[in-house]
Amino acid sequence: MNKVKVLSIFLVAAVLILVGCSYQAAEVKPALIEVPEQETDRGQRLLSLVEGVVSPPVITSHSHNGEVDSPIDYQLIFIEGYSMPRNRLEIKVNGLLKGGSVSADDEGFFRTEKGVEIIEGRNRIEVTAVRSDGKKSKPTVFDLFLNVPQRVEYTIYDDPQNLREISSIYFLKEAEPQVYIQGTYLPEAEIYVEVNGDVVAEARSVSGGDFSFSNIRLRKGENEIAVWGKTQDQGLIQPVFRNILVTSDSQSPYPSSLKGYSDAFGNHLSWTASTDQDFYSYKLVRVTDPCLNPQYPDHDVIATFNERGAASYTDEDIMPKRAYFYTLWTLDKAGNAISSNVLGLPGPVYSIDIKRMPPFESNTVGRRQWYYQYYRITNTGNVTVDLQPIMVWIKLEPDPRAEDLFPLWETHLWDADSGQYYYNNKEIEKTYIPDYWAIEEITETGDIYEYRVSKNGDMDGDNEEMDEGETIEVRDIVTRRTHRTEGKRIMETTSTTVHAHTGEVITKESMQVLVSPEKVGSPIENIHPGHSVEIAVKIQNVTAEPGDQITVHFHFAPVDCDGYFFTDEEVSTEDITVISTGRN
Repeated sequence: MNKVKVLSIFLVAAVLILVGCSYQAAEVKPALIEVPEQETDRGQRLLSLVEGVVSPPVITSHSHNGEVDSPIDYQLIFIEGYSMPRNRLEIKVNGLLKGGSVSADDEGFFRTEKGVEIIEGRNRIEVTAVRSDGKKSKPTVFDLFLNVPQRVEYTIYDDPQNLREISSIYFLKEAEPQVYIQGTYLPEAEIYVEVNGDVVAEARSVSGGDFSFSNIRLRKGENEIAVWGKTQDQGLIQPVFRNILVTSDSQSPYPSSLKGYSDAFGNHLSWTASTDQDFYSYKLVRVTDPCLNPQYPDHDVIATFNERGAASYTDEDIMPKRAYFYTLWTLDKAGNAISSNVLGLPGPVYSIDIKRMPPFESNTVGRRQWYYQYYRITNTGNVTVDLQPIMVWIKLEPDPRAEDLFPLWETHLWDADSGQYYYNNKEIEKTYIPDYWAIEEITETGDIYEYRVSKNGDMDGDNEEMDEGETIEVRDIVTRRTHRTEGKRIMETTSTTVHAHTGEVITKESMQVLVSPEKVGSPIENIHPGHSVEIAVKIQNVTAEPGDQITVHFHFAPVDCDGYFFTDEEVSTEDITVISTGRN
């Protein structure tokens, strides 16, 4: 009879398997099945088949796709169910064996006494029955979801401006370290910060869930930071911990030496590797303005290298015929930064070209009329430049009479597009040639004035207490001449005082000085490589007589960042001569 019971149970299990019945588990108490004698042979064959099958366990404690709530990101669950008596149960969670040793009792009931750990989110659980002879059933599979309240998410930074993230080690310069904490949680929830076991700050998140804490003070050495909040029902959630080691570093890294060259493939840069033990990164900074010293973090960082052994880079994002200026900044973990030398690739070229454009009219103008001569000036170098107007001369023919105290002409440098004036001179009354351009001798004769000469021949021009001697009339003659010496211009000035009537030399003195071109007006600024600017020389006849003429001549020179202009690259307007037609 017992054999018939066992056979009956296994027949039921076999039928359940054959029809595809899985682990869905209501408790089943099978009825006994009587086997007729005439079917003994068939029963024996069926019994033999069924004895090789191990039934899957039935789970009664949980259902498929069930949910479990937990305040933390893991939870222990207890699985209950039925299997064949004394079967051993193997339990896997997400592919890993869990739960220790579990066996069914004499009635087939089993329970995981130690609990089985599941984690936040979806968990795939497989329970397999193992018979004493080692044969295993198909696993009973079900999913459980562990629901955890939203946790605080936050990041620790050195300060609100730099927002340099601190992960585990905080290198800094200050003796009293402070950090900035920024994060998100539930909207309008209370948030707490604990440092080394003490609650040091609390705040409320905004409607979007954002929150922040400034000036959270740490200590030298190890620090444990915990941040947590309250749920909507005022329950506390699990704190989120961070461990930060604070150490100081007040020494800047040793600067690297930056070298490079240019070719058709780009600008190739290389440098010496840093020797700083607290090395953090290299920042390669690039600018196109030669007047800027490439700074980190103010200017364009084109590459970052986090490996101390990095030692080269090719900049391919460049424009032809343009110079770029680089520095390599070395940063350590405390935020100290030091730059290399500034390297220009290719080397800067200051060069300009000038083209004279046809005038609008002839070079004759009546009184109060204007003459315009246009020029196009192009930057043919590879750096952005300013152009400095330089005075060469203004010549008037004939020489104005001494009694002509009013201006005869006026002249300007003018940008017709912008309306800007770079140079204005409205009071031209005489010929003017700066000392730098006085290649030929220029002599100026002064007015006659009185001097007293003592009996011994000494002069004491304005000494009214001088009783002896005589008063004579003299005039000063000043002669200037400029000549080149080793690429420089030297002006020699000779001042001679002569008797106004006899021409006798009374005194004579000479001196030499280094002279440079005379800058006039304001620079024409920011002309980029390949770009041009059009300017006009404007000349007006103010009160010149018929046949009078004015000749003006300007130069333009590229100017560097310190205001130094390159005279070897200057260009010329050449002479511009305008003739007065008088009062017509």
